[in-house]
Amino acid sequence: MASFNELTPEQMDKARACKDSDELVALAKSEGVELTDDQLDAIAGGSWYDCMNETW
Repeated sequence: MASFNELTPEQMDKARACKDSDELVALAKSEGVELTDDQLDAIAGGSWYDCMNETW
């Protein structure tokens, strides 16, 4: 499994295009990306856009 530190520019573009947290989690799963507990908490808490702008 890949981590967010290993995302390609194309994967980051796909993630930024997600309209909501459900789409982001589904994308991560489909791309084989492992989300940390902190990242899942940020997504669940509605701050998923902020977590996308972090350097992971």
